[in-house]
Amino acid sequence: MGGDVSRALSHLPPDEASEQVATHLRKFWEPRMRQALIDRVRGGDERVDPLLASAVRDFLDGDIDREEVSEPSGG
Repeated sequence: MGGDVSRALSHLPPDEASEQVATHLRKFWEPRMRQALIDRVRGGDERVDPLLASAVRDFLDGDIDREEVSEPSGG
């Protein structure tokens, strides 16, 4: 699922794409899903998309769009 998000945002400049993926992780992924991904990245799983791995590092550093996170997601 994370790879799908990364592919959808890969057209953006790398730093912006990483922040937007990190924001998506914070806004939409439940904590267990995020933790499983974090564990994979920390464990050096090379199958994790590079943009997704960068987004995990942004997420851990707090580099997310806080305004976007606070907005209702609709639907």
